[in-house]
Amino acid sequence: MKKFFAINFFLLTLFAQAQVQKILVLRFGELNRPRGISISPAGEIYVADTGNNSVKKFTVDGKLIFDVTGYGWGELEFDQPYDVDAESGIAIYVADYNNHRIQRFDKNLNFVASLGNEIAGEKIFGFPRSVAVSKFGELFILDGENFRCVKINKFNRVEKVFGGIEAGSGRLINPAQISISPQNQIVVLDEGRILIFDYYGNFLKKFDLPGSKEATGLYADSLIFVASGNNVLAFNYDGLLIYSLSFEETIFDIAYKNPYLYCLTTNQVMVYKLNFAENEKN
Repeated sequence: MKKFFAINFFLLTLFAQAQVQKILVLRFGELNRPRGISISPAGEIYVADTGNNSVKKFTVDGKLIFDVTGYGWGELEFDQPYDVDAESGIAIYVADYNNHRIQRFDKNLNFVASLGNEIAGEKIFGFPRSVAVSKFGELFILDGENFRCVKINKFNRVEKVFGGIEAGSGRLINPAQISISPQNQIVVLDEGRILIFDYYGNFLKKFDLPGSKEATGLYADSLIFVASGNNVLAFNYDGLLIYSLSFEETIFDIAYKNPYLYCLTTNQVMVYKLNFAENEKN
């Protein structure tokens, strides 16, 4: 049965690759084991450069214009930043993993505020692995200590906790990254599978990722993009593999702004333009 599944996945991948052509248009960065990438509405590129304890901002053509670098727990310091969200284009949020906090910066990476893991004297999260901000300004944090999601409203109050041990079919095992779809669904990459929740934290569905549990990156758009080893897989929201792209390097995280795919490798950012067959455009 496993052999049959592997053969069919291989054939589906070959067919899917024939529908999409990737063209490398840009590569840049001198990074050290980065874990997170995010693109602003203006096309500026923000990277959580984890190994350098740095967050960097690049122009649309890959020029470094701002960075915050330094090990520590001060306002302009990090201890392994795991993720960055720049989707709003105004506020930049960073999951500062070992400092148990979410840091907020303006678009030029000037420090604005810090959200610690205790709110009103109660410990809410620890070791944040990923952060996503909704179009309504609410934060969704992956709690790496308790393997759950925490929703924080604009007044820094806990709105909802979901995906924890009481969640039944929606329980998270080892969540790695979180993303918010254009339809405001919460998509979580979790131990070789994808879980989808509604905006209020109610579990909707899940599907397994084929082949392995090595997936590390996630981006939710009209399709769900997953970085898995040397591949980027694109699924619809029912878990059907739409296409797959293979690369020579390991891809740790991705972002997508039609028609460009942003791939984060062990030491740089690679930007590809995707050309689709007429009946496969997204």
